[in-house]
Amino acid sequence: MTKKSRPVTLFLYISLIGLSITLLLPLLSLILTSFKTFDESVGVYRWIPKQFNFKNYRDVFALENFHYWTYLRNTLTIFVFKAIGTILTCTLTAYGLIRFDVKYRKILFTVLLSVILLPGELLAIPMYQIYLSVGWFDTYYPLVTACFFATDVFMIFMFRQFFMSIPKELFEAAETDGASEFKIYWKILMPLSRPAIMTCLILYFTGTYNDLYGPLLYISTPTKWTMAQGIKSIEDIFNLGPRDYIVPWNLVSAATLLSLIPVLILFAFAQRQFMDSMARTGIKG
Repeated sequence: MTKKSRPVTLFLYISLIGLSITLLLPLLSLILTSFKTFDESVGVYRWIPKQFNFKNYRDVFALENFHYWTYLRNTLTIFVFKAIGTILTCTLTAYGLIRFDVKYRKILFTVLLSVILLPGELLAIPMYQIYLSVGWFDTYYPLVTACFFATDVFMIFMFRQFFMSIPKELFEAAETDGASEFKIYWKILMPLSRPAIMTCLILYFTGTYNDLYGPLLYISTPTKWTMAQGIKSIEDIFNLGPRDYIVPWNLVSAATLLSLIPVLILFAFAQRQFMDSMARTGIKG
């Protein structure tokens, strides 16, 4: 490292550290708020509570209308079906895009990518009417059905980019041995795609956990609520009307931290594959 580059490097490190601290401030505020009393959480904001109150976590489980394990089970059920449908259909679509040299393939792929620009809310009303007409209201079908039809364009793009980083010699060797296209896909491509699959699982797990719009639109029975709906219900504990609306931020923060535990555990186990996938998806265009 030259003497001239040292100040630049030092400046970059200081800037990155400062930016990291700034991004972590909301999480720090969430953690500290979970230890505050009710009066401290709804009063004038202060960072450090006067006394750390661990009672909030017990109170969350003691709430009559908050069932943590039920919400966790419902959320995991939706996640499993969404992940299975997305991985199967999007990998098959991505495999077809790299293996079959059909006419106008690049144009079709460009049109497919342009769908990302369409906001999901644009189709919310017609899809809601369709699901309502077939009697799927208050079921999980509207939340998972689309995943079985390769509707996630970003996942198709990610798998395609990852598949293109795999040497073509593997496909050619499999063809020489007489392997069918499906066997190449299932026996060769899928085992090598573990980092990309783990990335898909992480993104879908966090997305399902954070999704409040879809469940609020289709799920009304409290026993079928997801974790996001359960946390939202805590905000309405003291909702006595538009003029008497007080959010118990201490309980909401404690419940939010409890709900983050499965996400953190998954990311801790899959972090290595996630980083590997992000690095390899940019190798070829």
